Amino acid sequence: MSEARKALRSAVRGAWDTNKELIKIQNELTKKGFEIAHEAFRKCLEEGTEPISKCYKKKGDELSKAYRQIWGAK
Repeated sequence: MSEARKALRSAVRGAWDTNKELIKIQNELTKKGFEIAHEAFRKCLEEGTEPISKCYKKKGDELSKAYRQIWGAK
């Protein structure tokens, strides 16, 4: 299983690093991640009234939803 995973990762990484459309998606994902995570996690730390792990989970769910929208997935 380990060899199959390595081969798949290698193939995906090669496409991810050279395909212009995939590079564009990667940049959009990175930008959206910073936009959401930076402000949201700061609020968890500074203004949160619940355990940090619970706050992060909620913000992670928001980030997942944004990523799915970028990918065009439901």
